[in-house]
Amino acid sequence: MQLYKRNGSSKWWVNWTDRNGKRHRRSSGTNDRKLAEALAAQWVKENFLAEHFGKKPELPFSEALLRYAKAQKRDHPKHFKSKTRYRIKFLAQWFKGYNVSDFTYGAMQDFADKRMETVSSAMVLRDVAIIKAAINKARREGLTDFVPNFPKLKPSRPRNRWLTVDEERRLVNAAADHLKPLILFAIDTGGRLSELLGLDWRNVDLMARRVTFVETKNGEDRSLRLCQRAEKTLAALGPKDSGPVFTYKDKSLNSIKSAFGNARTKAKLEDVRFHDLRHTFASRLVQGGIPLYNVMHLTGHKSLSMVQRYAHLAPDFQEGAIKVLDAQRPAHKESLCHNSGTVGGTEISGKDVKSLKENGAAWVT
Repeated sequence: MQLYKRNGSSKWWVNWTDRNGKRHRRSSGTNDRKLAEALAAQWVKENFLAEHFGKKPELPFSEALLRYAKAQKRDHPKHFKSKTRYRIKFLAQWFKGYNVSDFTYGAMQDFADKRMETVSSAMVLRDVAIIKAAINKARREGLTDFVPNFPKLKPSRPRNRWLTVDEERRLVNAAADHLKPLILFAIDTGGRLSELLGLDWRNVDLMARRVTFVETKNGEDRSLRLCQRAEKTLAALGPKDSGPVFTYKDKSLNSIKSAFGNARTKAKLEDVRFHDLRHTFASRLVQGGIPLYNVMHLTGHKSLSMVQRYAHLAPDFQEGAIKVLDAQRPAHKESLCHNSGTVGGTEISGKDVKSLKENGAAWVT
């Protein structure tokens, strides 16, 4: 085993050869020689155990996370650039120095408890999902045999805020000129903010009244027919051969946080988020009698469970169920005109029957 420094580097590197003659080189990541020696001894030991007993060496979580990040950047470049890379960067910093085997039930519970002091459970669940995915990927690739045991975290209640027609009017009237068409188009298509801001004129066909959102959150393209107002909204923007559809001062619109915040404050709708415009689209479809399965495809969700939150908005949601029950219940026409009855074989007067029924005794005939 040999320790050395490369030209221009202050870090110690380790060089050793295993019993099969295979040469290994690895950076210790430190300029402390004693620490580098300790790390080198550990790596040589792990290599020995792997050769003789089939035990895989410890896998740094940073390495597993890096491999996961490369796969995500390759397979989902748009979502990686806007969302995933920031979560990965955060996790890499939080779990700096961790090995994959350090992700015990207790460690993950501590992480979740600490994070939920400042963020929502939904955010914590997203972070845990990335950790799981990175470790599972490493296991599939044969880099580790570790099987994590994560605590079950209860997701927060799904948000289902949608706009009334009056609230929509107030929000649009309060919005800046460049924001008005984006709000209207979001309500009429159910597009996610990232999909709308990424919409290019090349993916708009006004003749066919159709747009295509590419590289959506679930990794698939989604084509959508336009309603009349959505078509007029795009036509008013002045169609082009290419370039972003929604702009500000002829430049790509990258963020609406400030503009949308001002609009909702002015409209006195402080509890409304931009994503609620997507809820409005789905809610209005369900209220209009569109089946949940169709709504699922129009919104780009991959499972019905994601649109079940809108089920109670369907017309005759409870009335239809009541009709089924009524149709299967035996009729008791005589009970409607009786002024006396029996309880357990004992006859009671009409006055008593009336009193019992008024107090909810539906079993009295």
